Amino acid sequence: MKYASIILIHYSLVDDFGGERARRETKTRSEMLRETVDSIVKNTDYPAELIVIDNGGKPDDSNYLLDLTRNGTINTYIRHKDNMHWAFSYNLGAKVATGDYLCFTCNDVAVKPKWLSTCIGILEKYPDRKFVTSPIMVSHQEERFNFRTLDENRLNSMSGSNCMIMTREAFNRLGDFGVYVDFSNQWFINKSKIGYLTISPPEDLAEHLSPTGGVNWKRVIEVKKTLLNNKKIDFHDNLKETSNI
Repeated sequence: MKYASIILIHYSLVDDFGGERARRETKTRSEMLRETVDSIVKNTDYPAELIVIDNGGKPDDSNYLLDLTRNGTINTYIRHKDNMHWAFSYNLGAKVATGDYLCFTCNDVAVKPKWLSTCIGILEKYPDRKFVTSPIMVSHQEERFNFRTLDENRLNSMSGSNCMIMTREAFNRLGDFGVYVDFSNQWFINKSKIGYLTISPPEDLAEHLSPTGGVNWKRVIEVKKTLLNNKKIDFHDNLKETSNI
């Protein structure tokens, strides 16, 4: 039986790092996390395991996720003491995932009924096409990235960063996400350059809970690892080749 691995990344608001609330979001990351997880549990109708990477979330959030792990809802739970960036965490999630399909998503995307079965059904309908699929077309909506439709499904060369599903073979072809910060955006540029398109259903099957954009990584987040002796390791762009896991 084929099944999917849903890799969910959680991080808290920038308050945890001494900054302002992330671009003045109306909901906290804790609220978004619970809404997101509830929607996944309720609306996932395709066989799937749930993997959660907790990037230094608030203790209450971590306890919530641990309870879901204890009751069997979450298959794999990994917590980082520090916020190790979404690209690092996606790569880690892909390495522990065992499904035939990989779904990369975040704590601000609430999914709707039949979201996963519909998206995987699209991939299975066009096995010879270079497609990743997304239940929501929210990022990179500039007109120049929009393409024609295919059987009413929407095509876009750059959309999908908020939530995307692909075969394991496609991920292996596209490679790990670049660590850290801005370099990870290069993954989406390379995806387009080698001919991959994002295909989405005719209507969105997910809701973006953070329309203001979430955390501004470049300006407010420094990716560091705090060691046992309280020394900190800074990760910079010049380490991106050696820092991938």
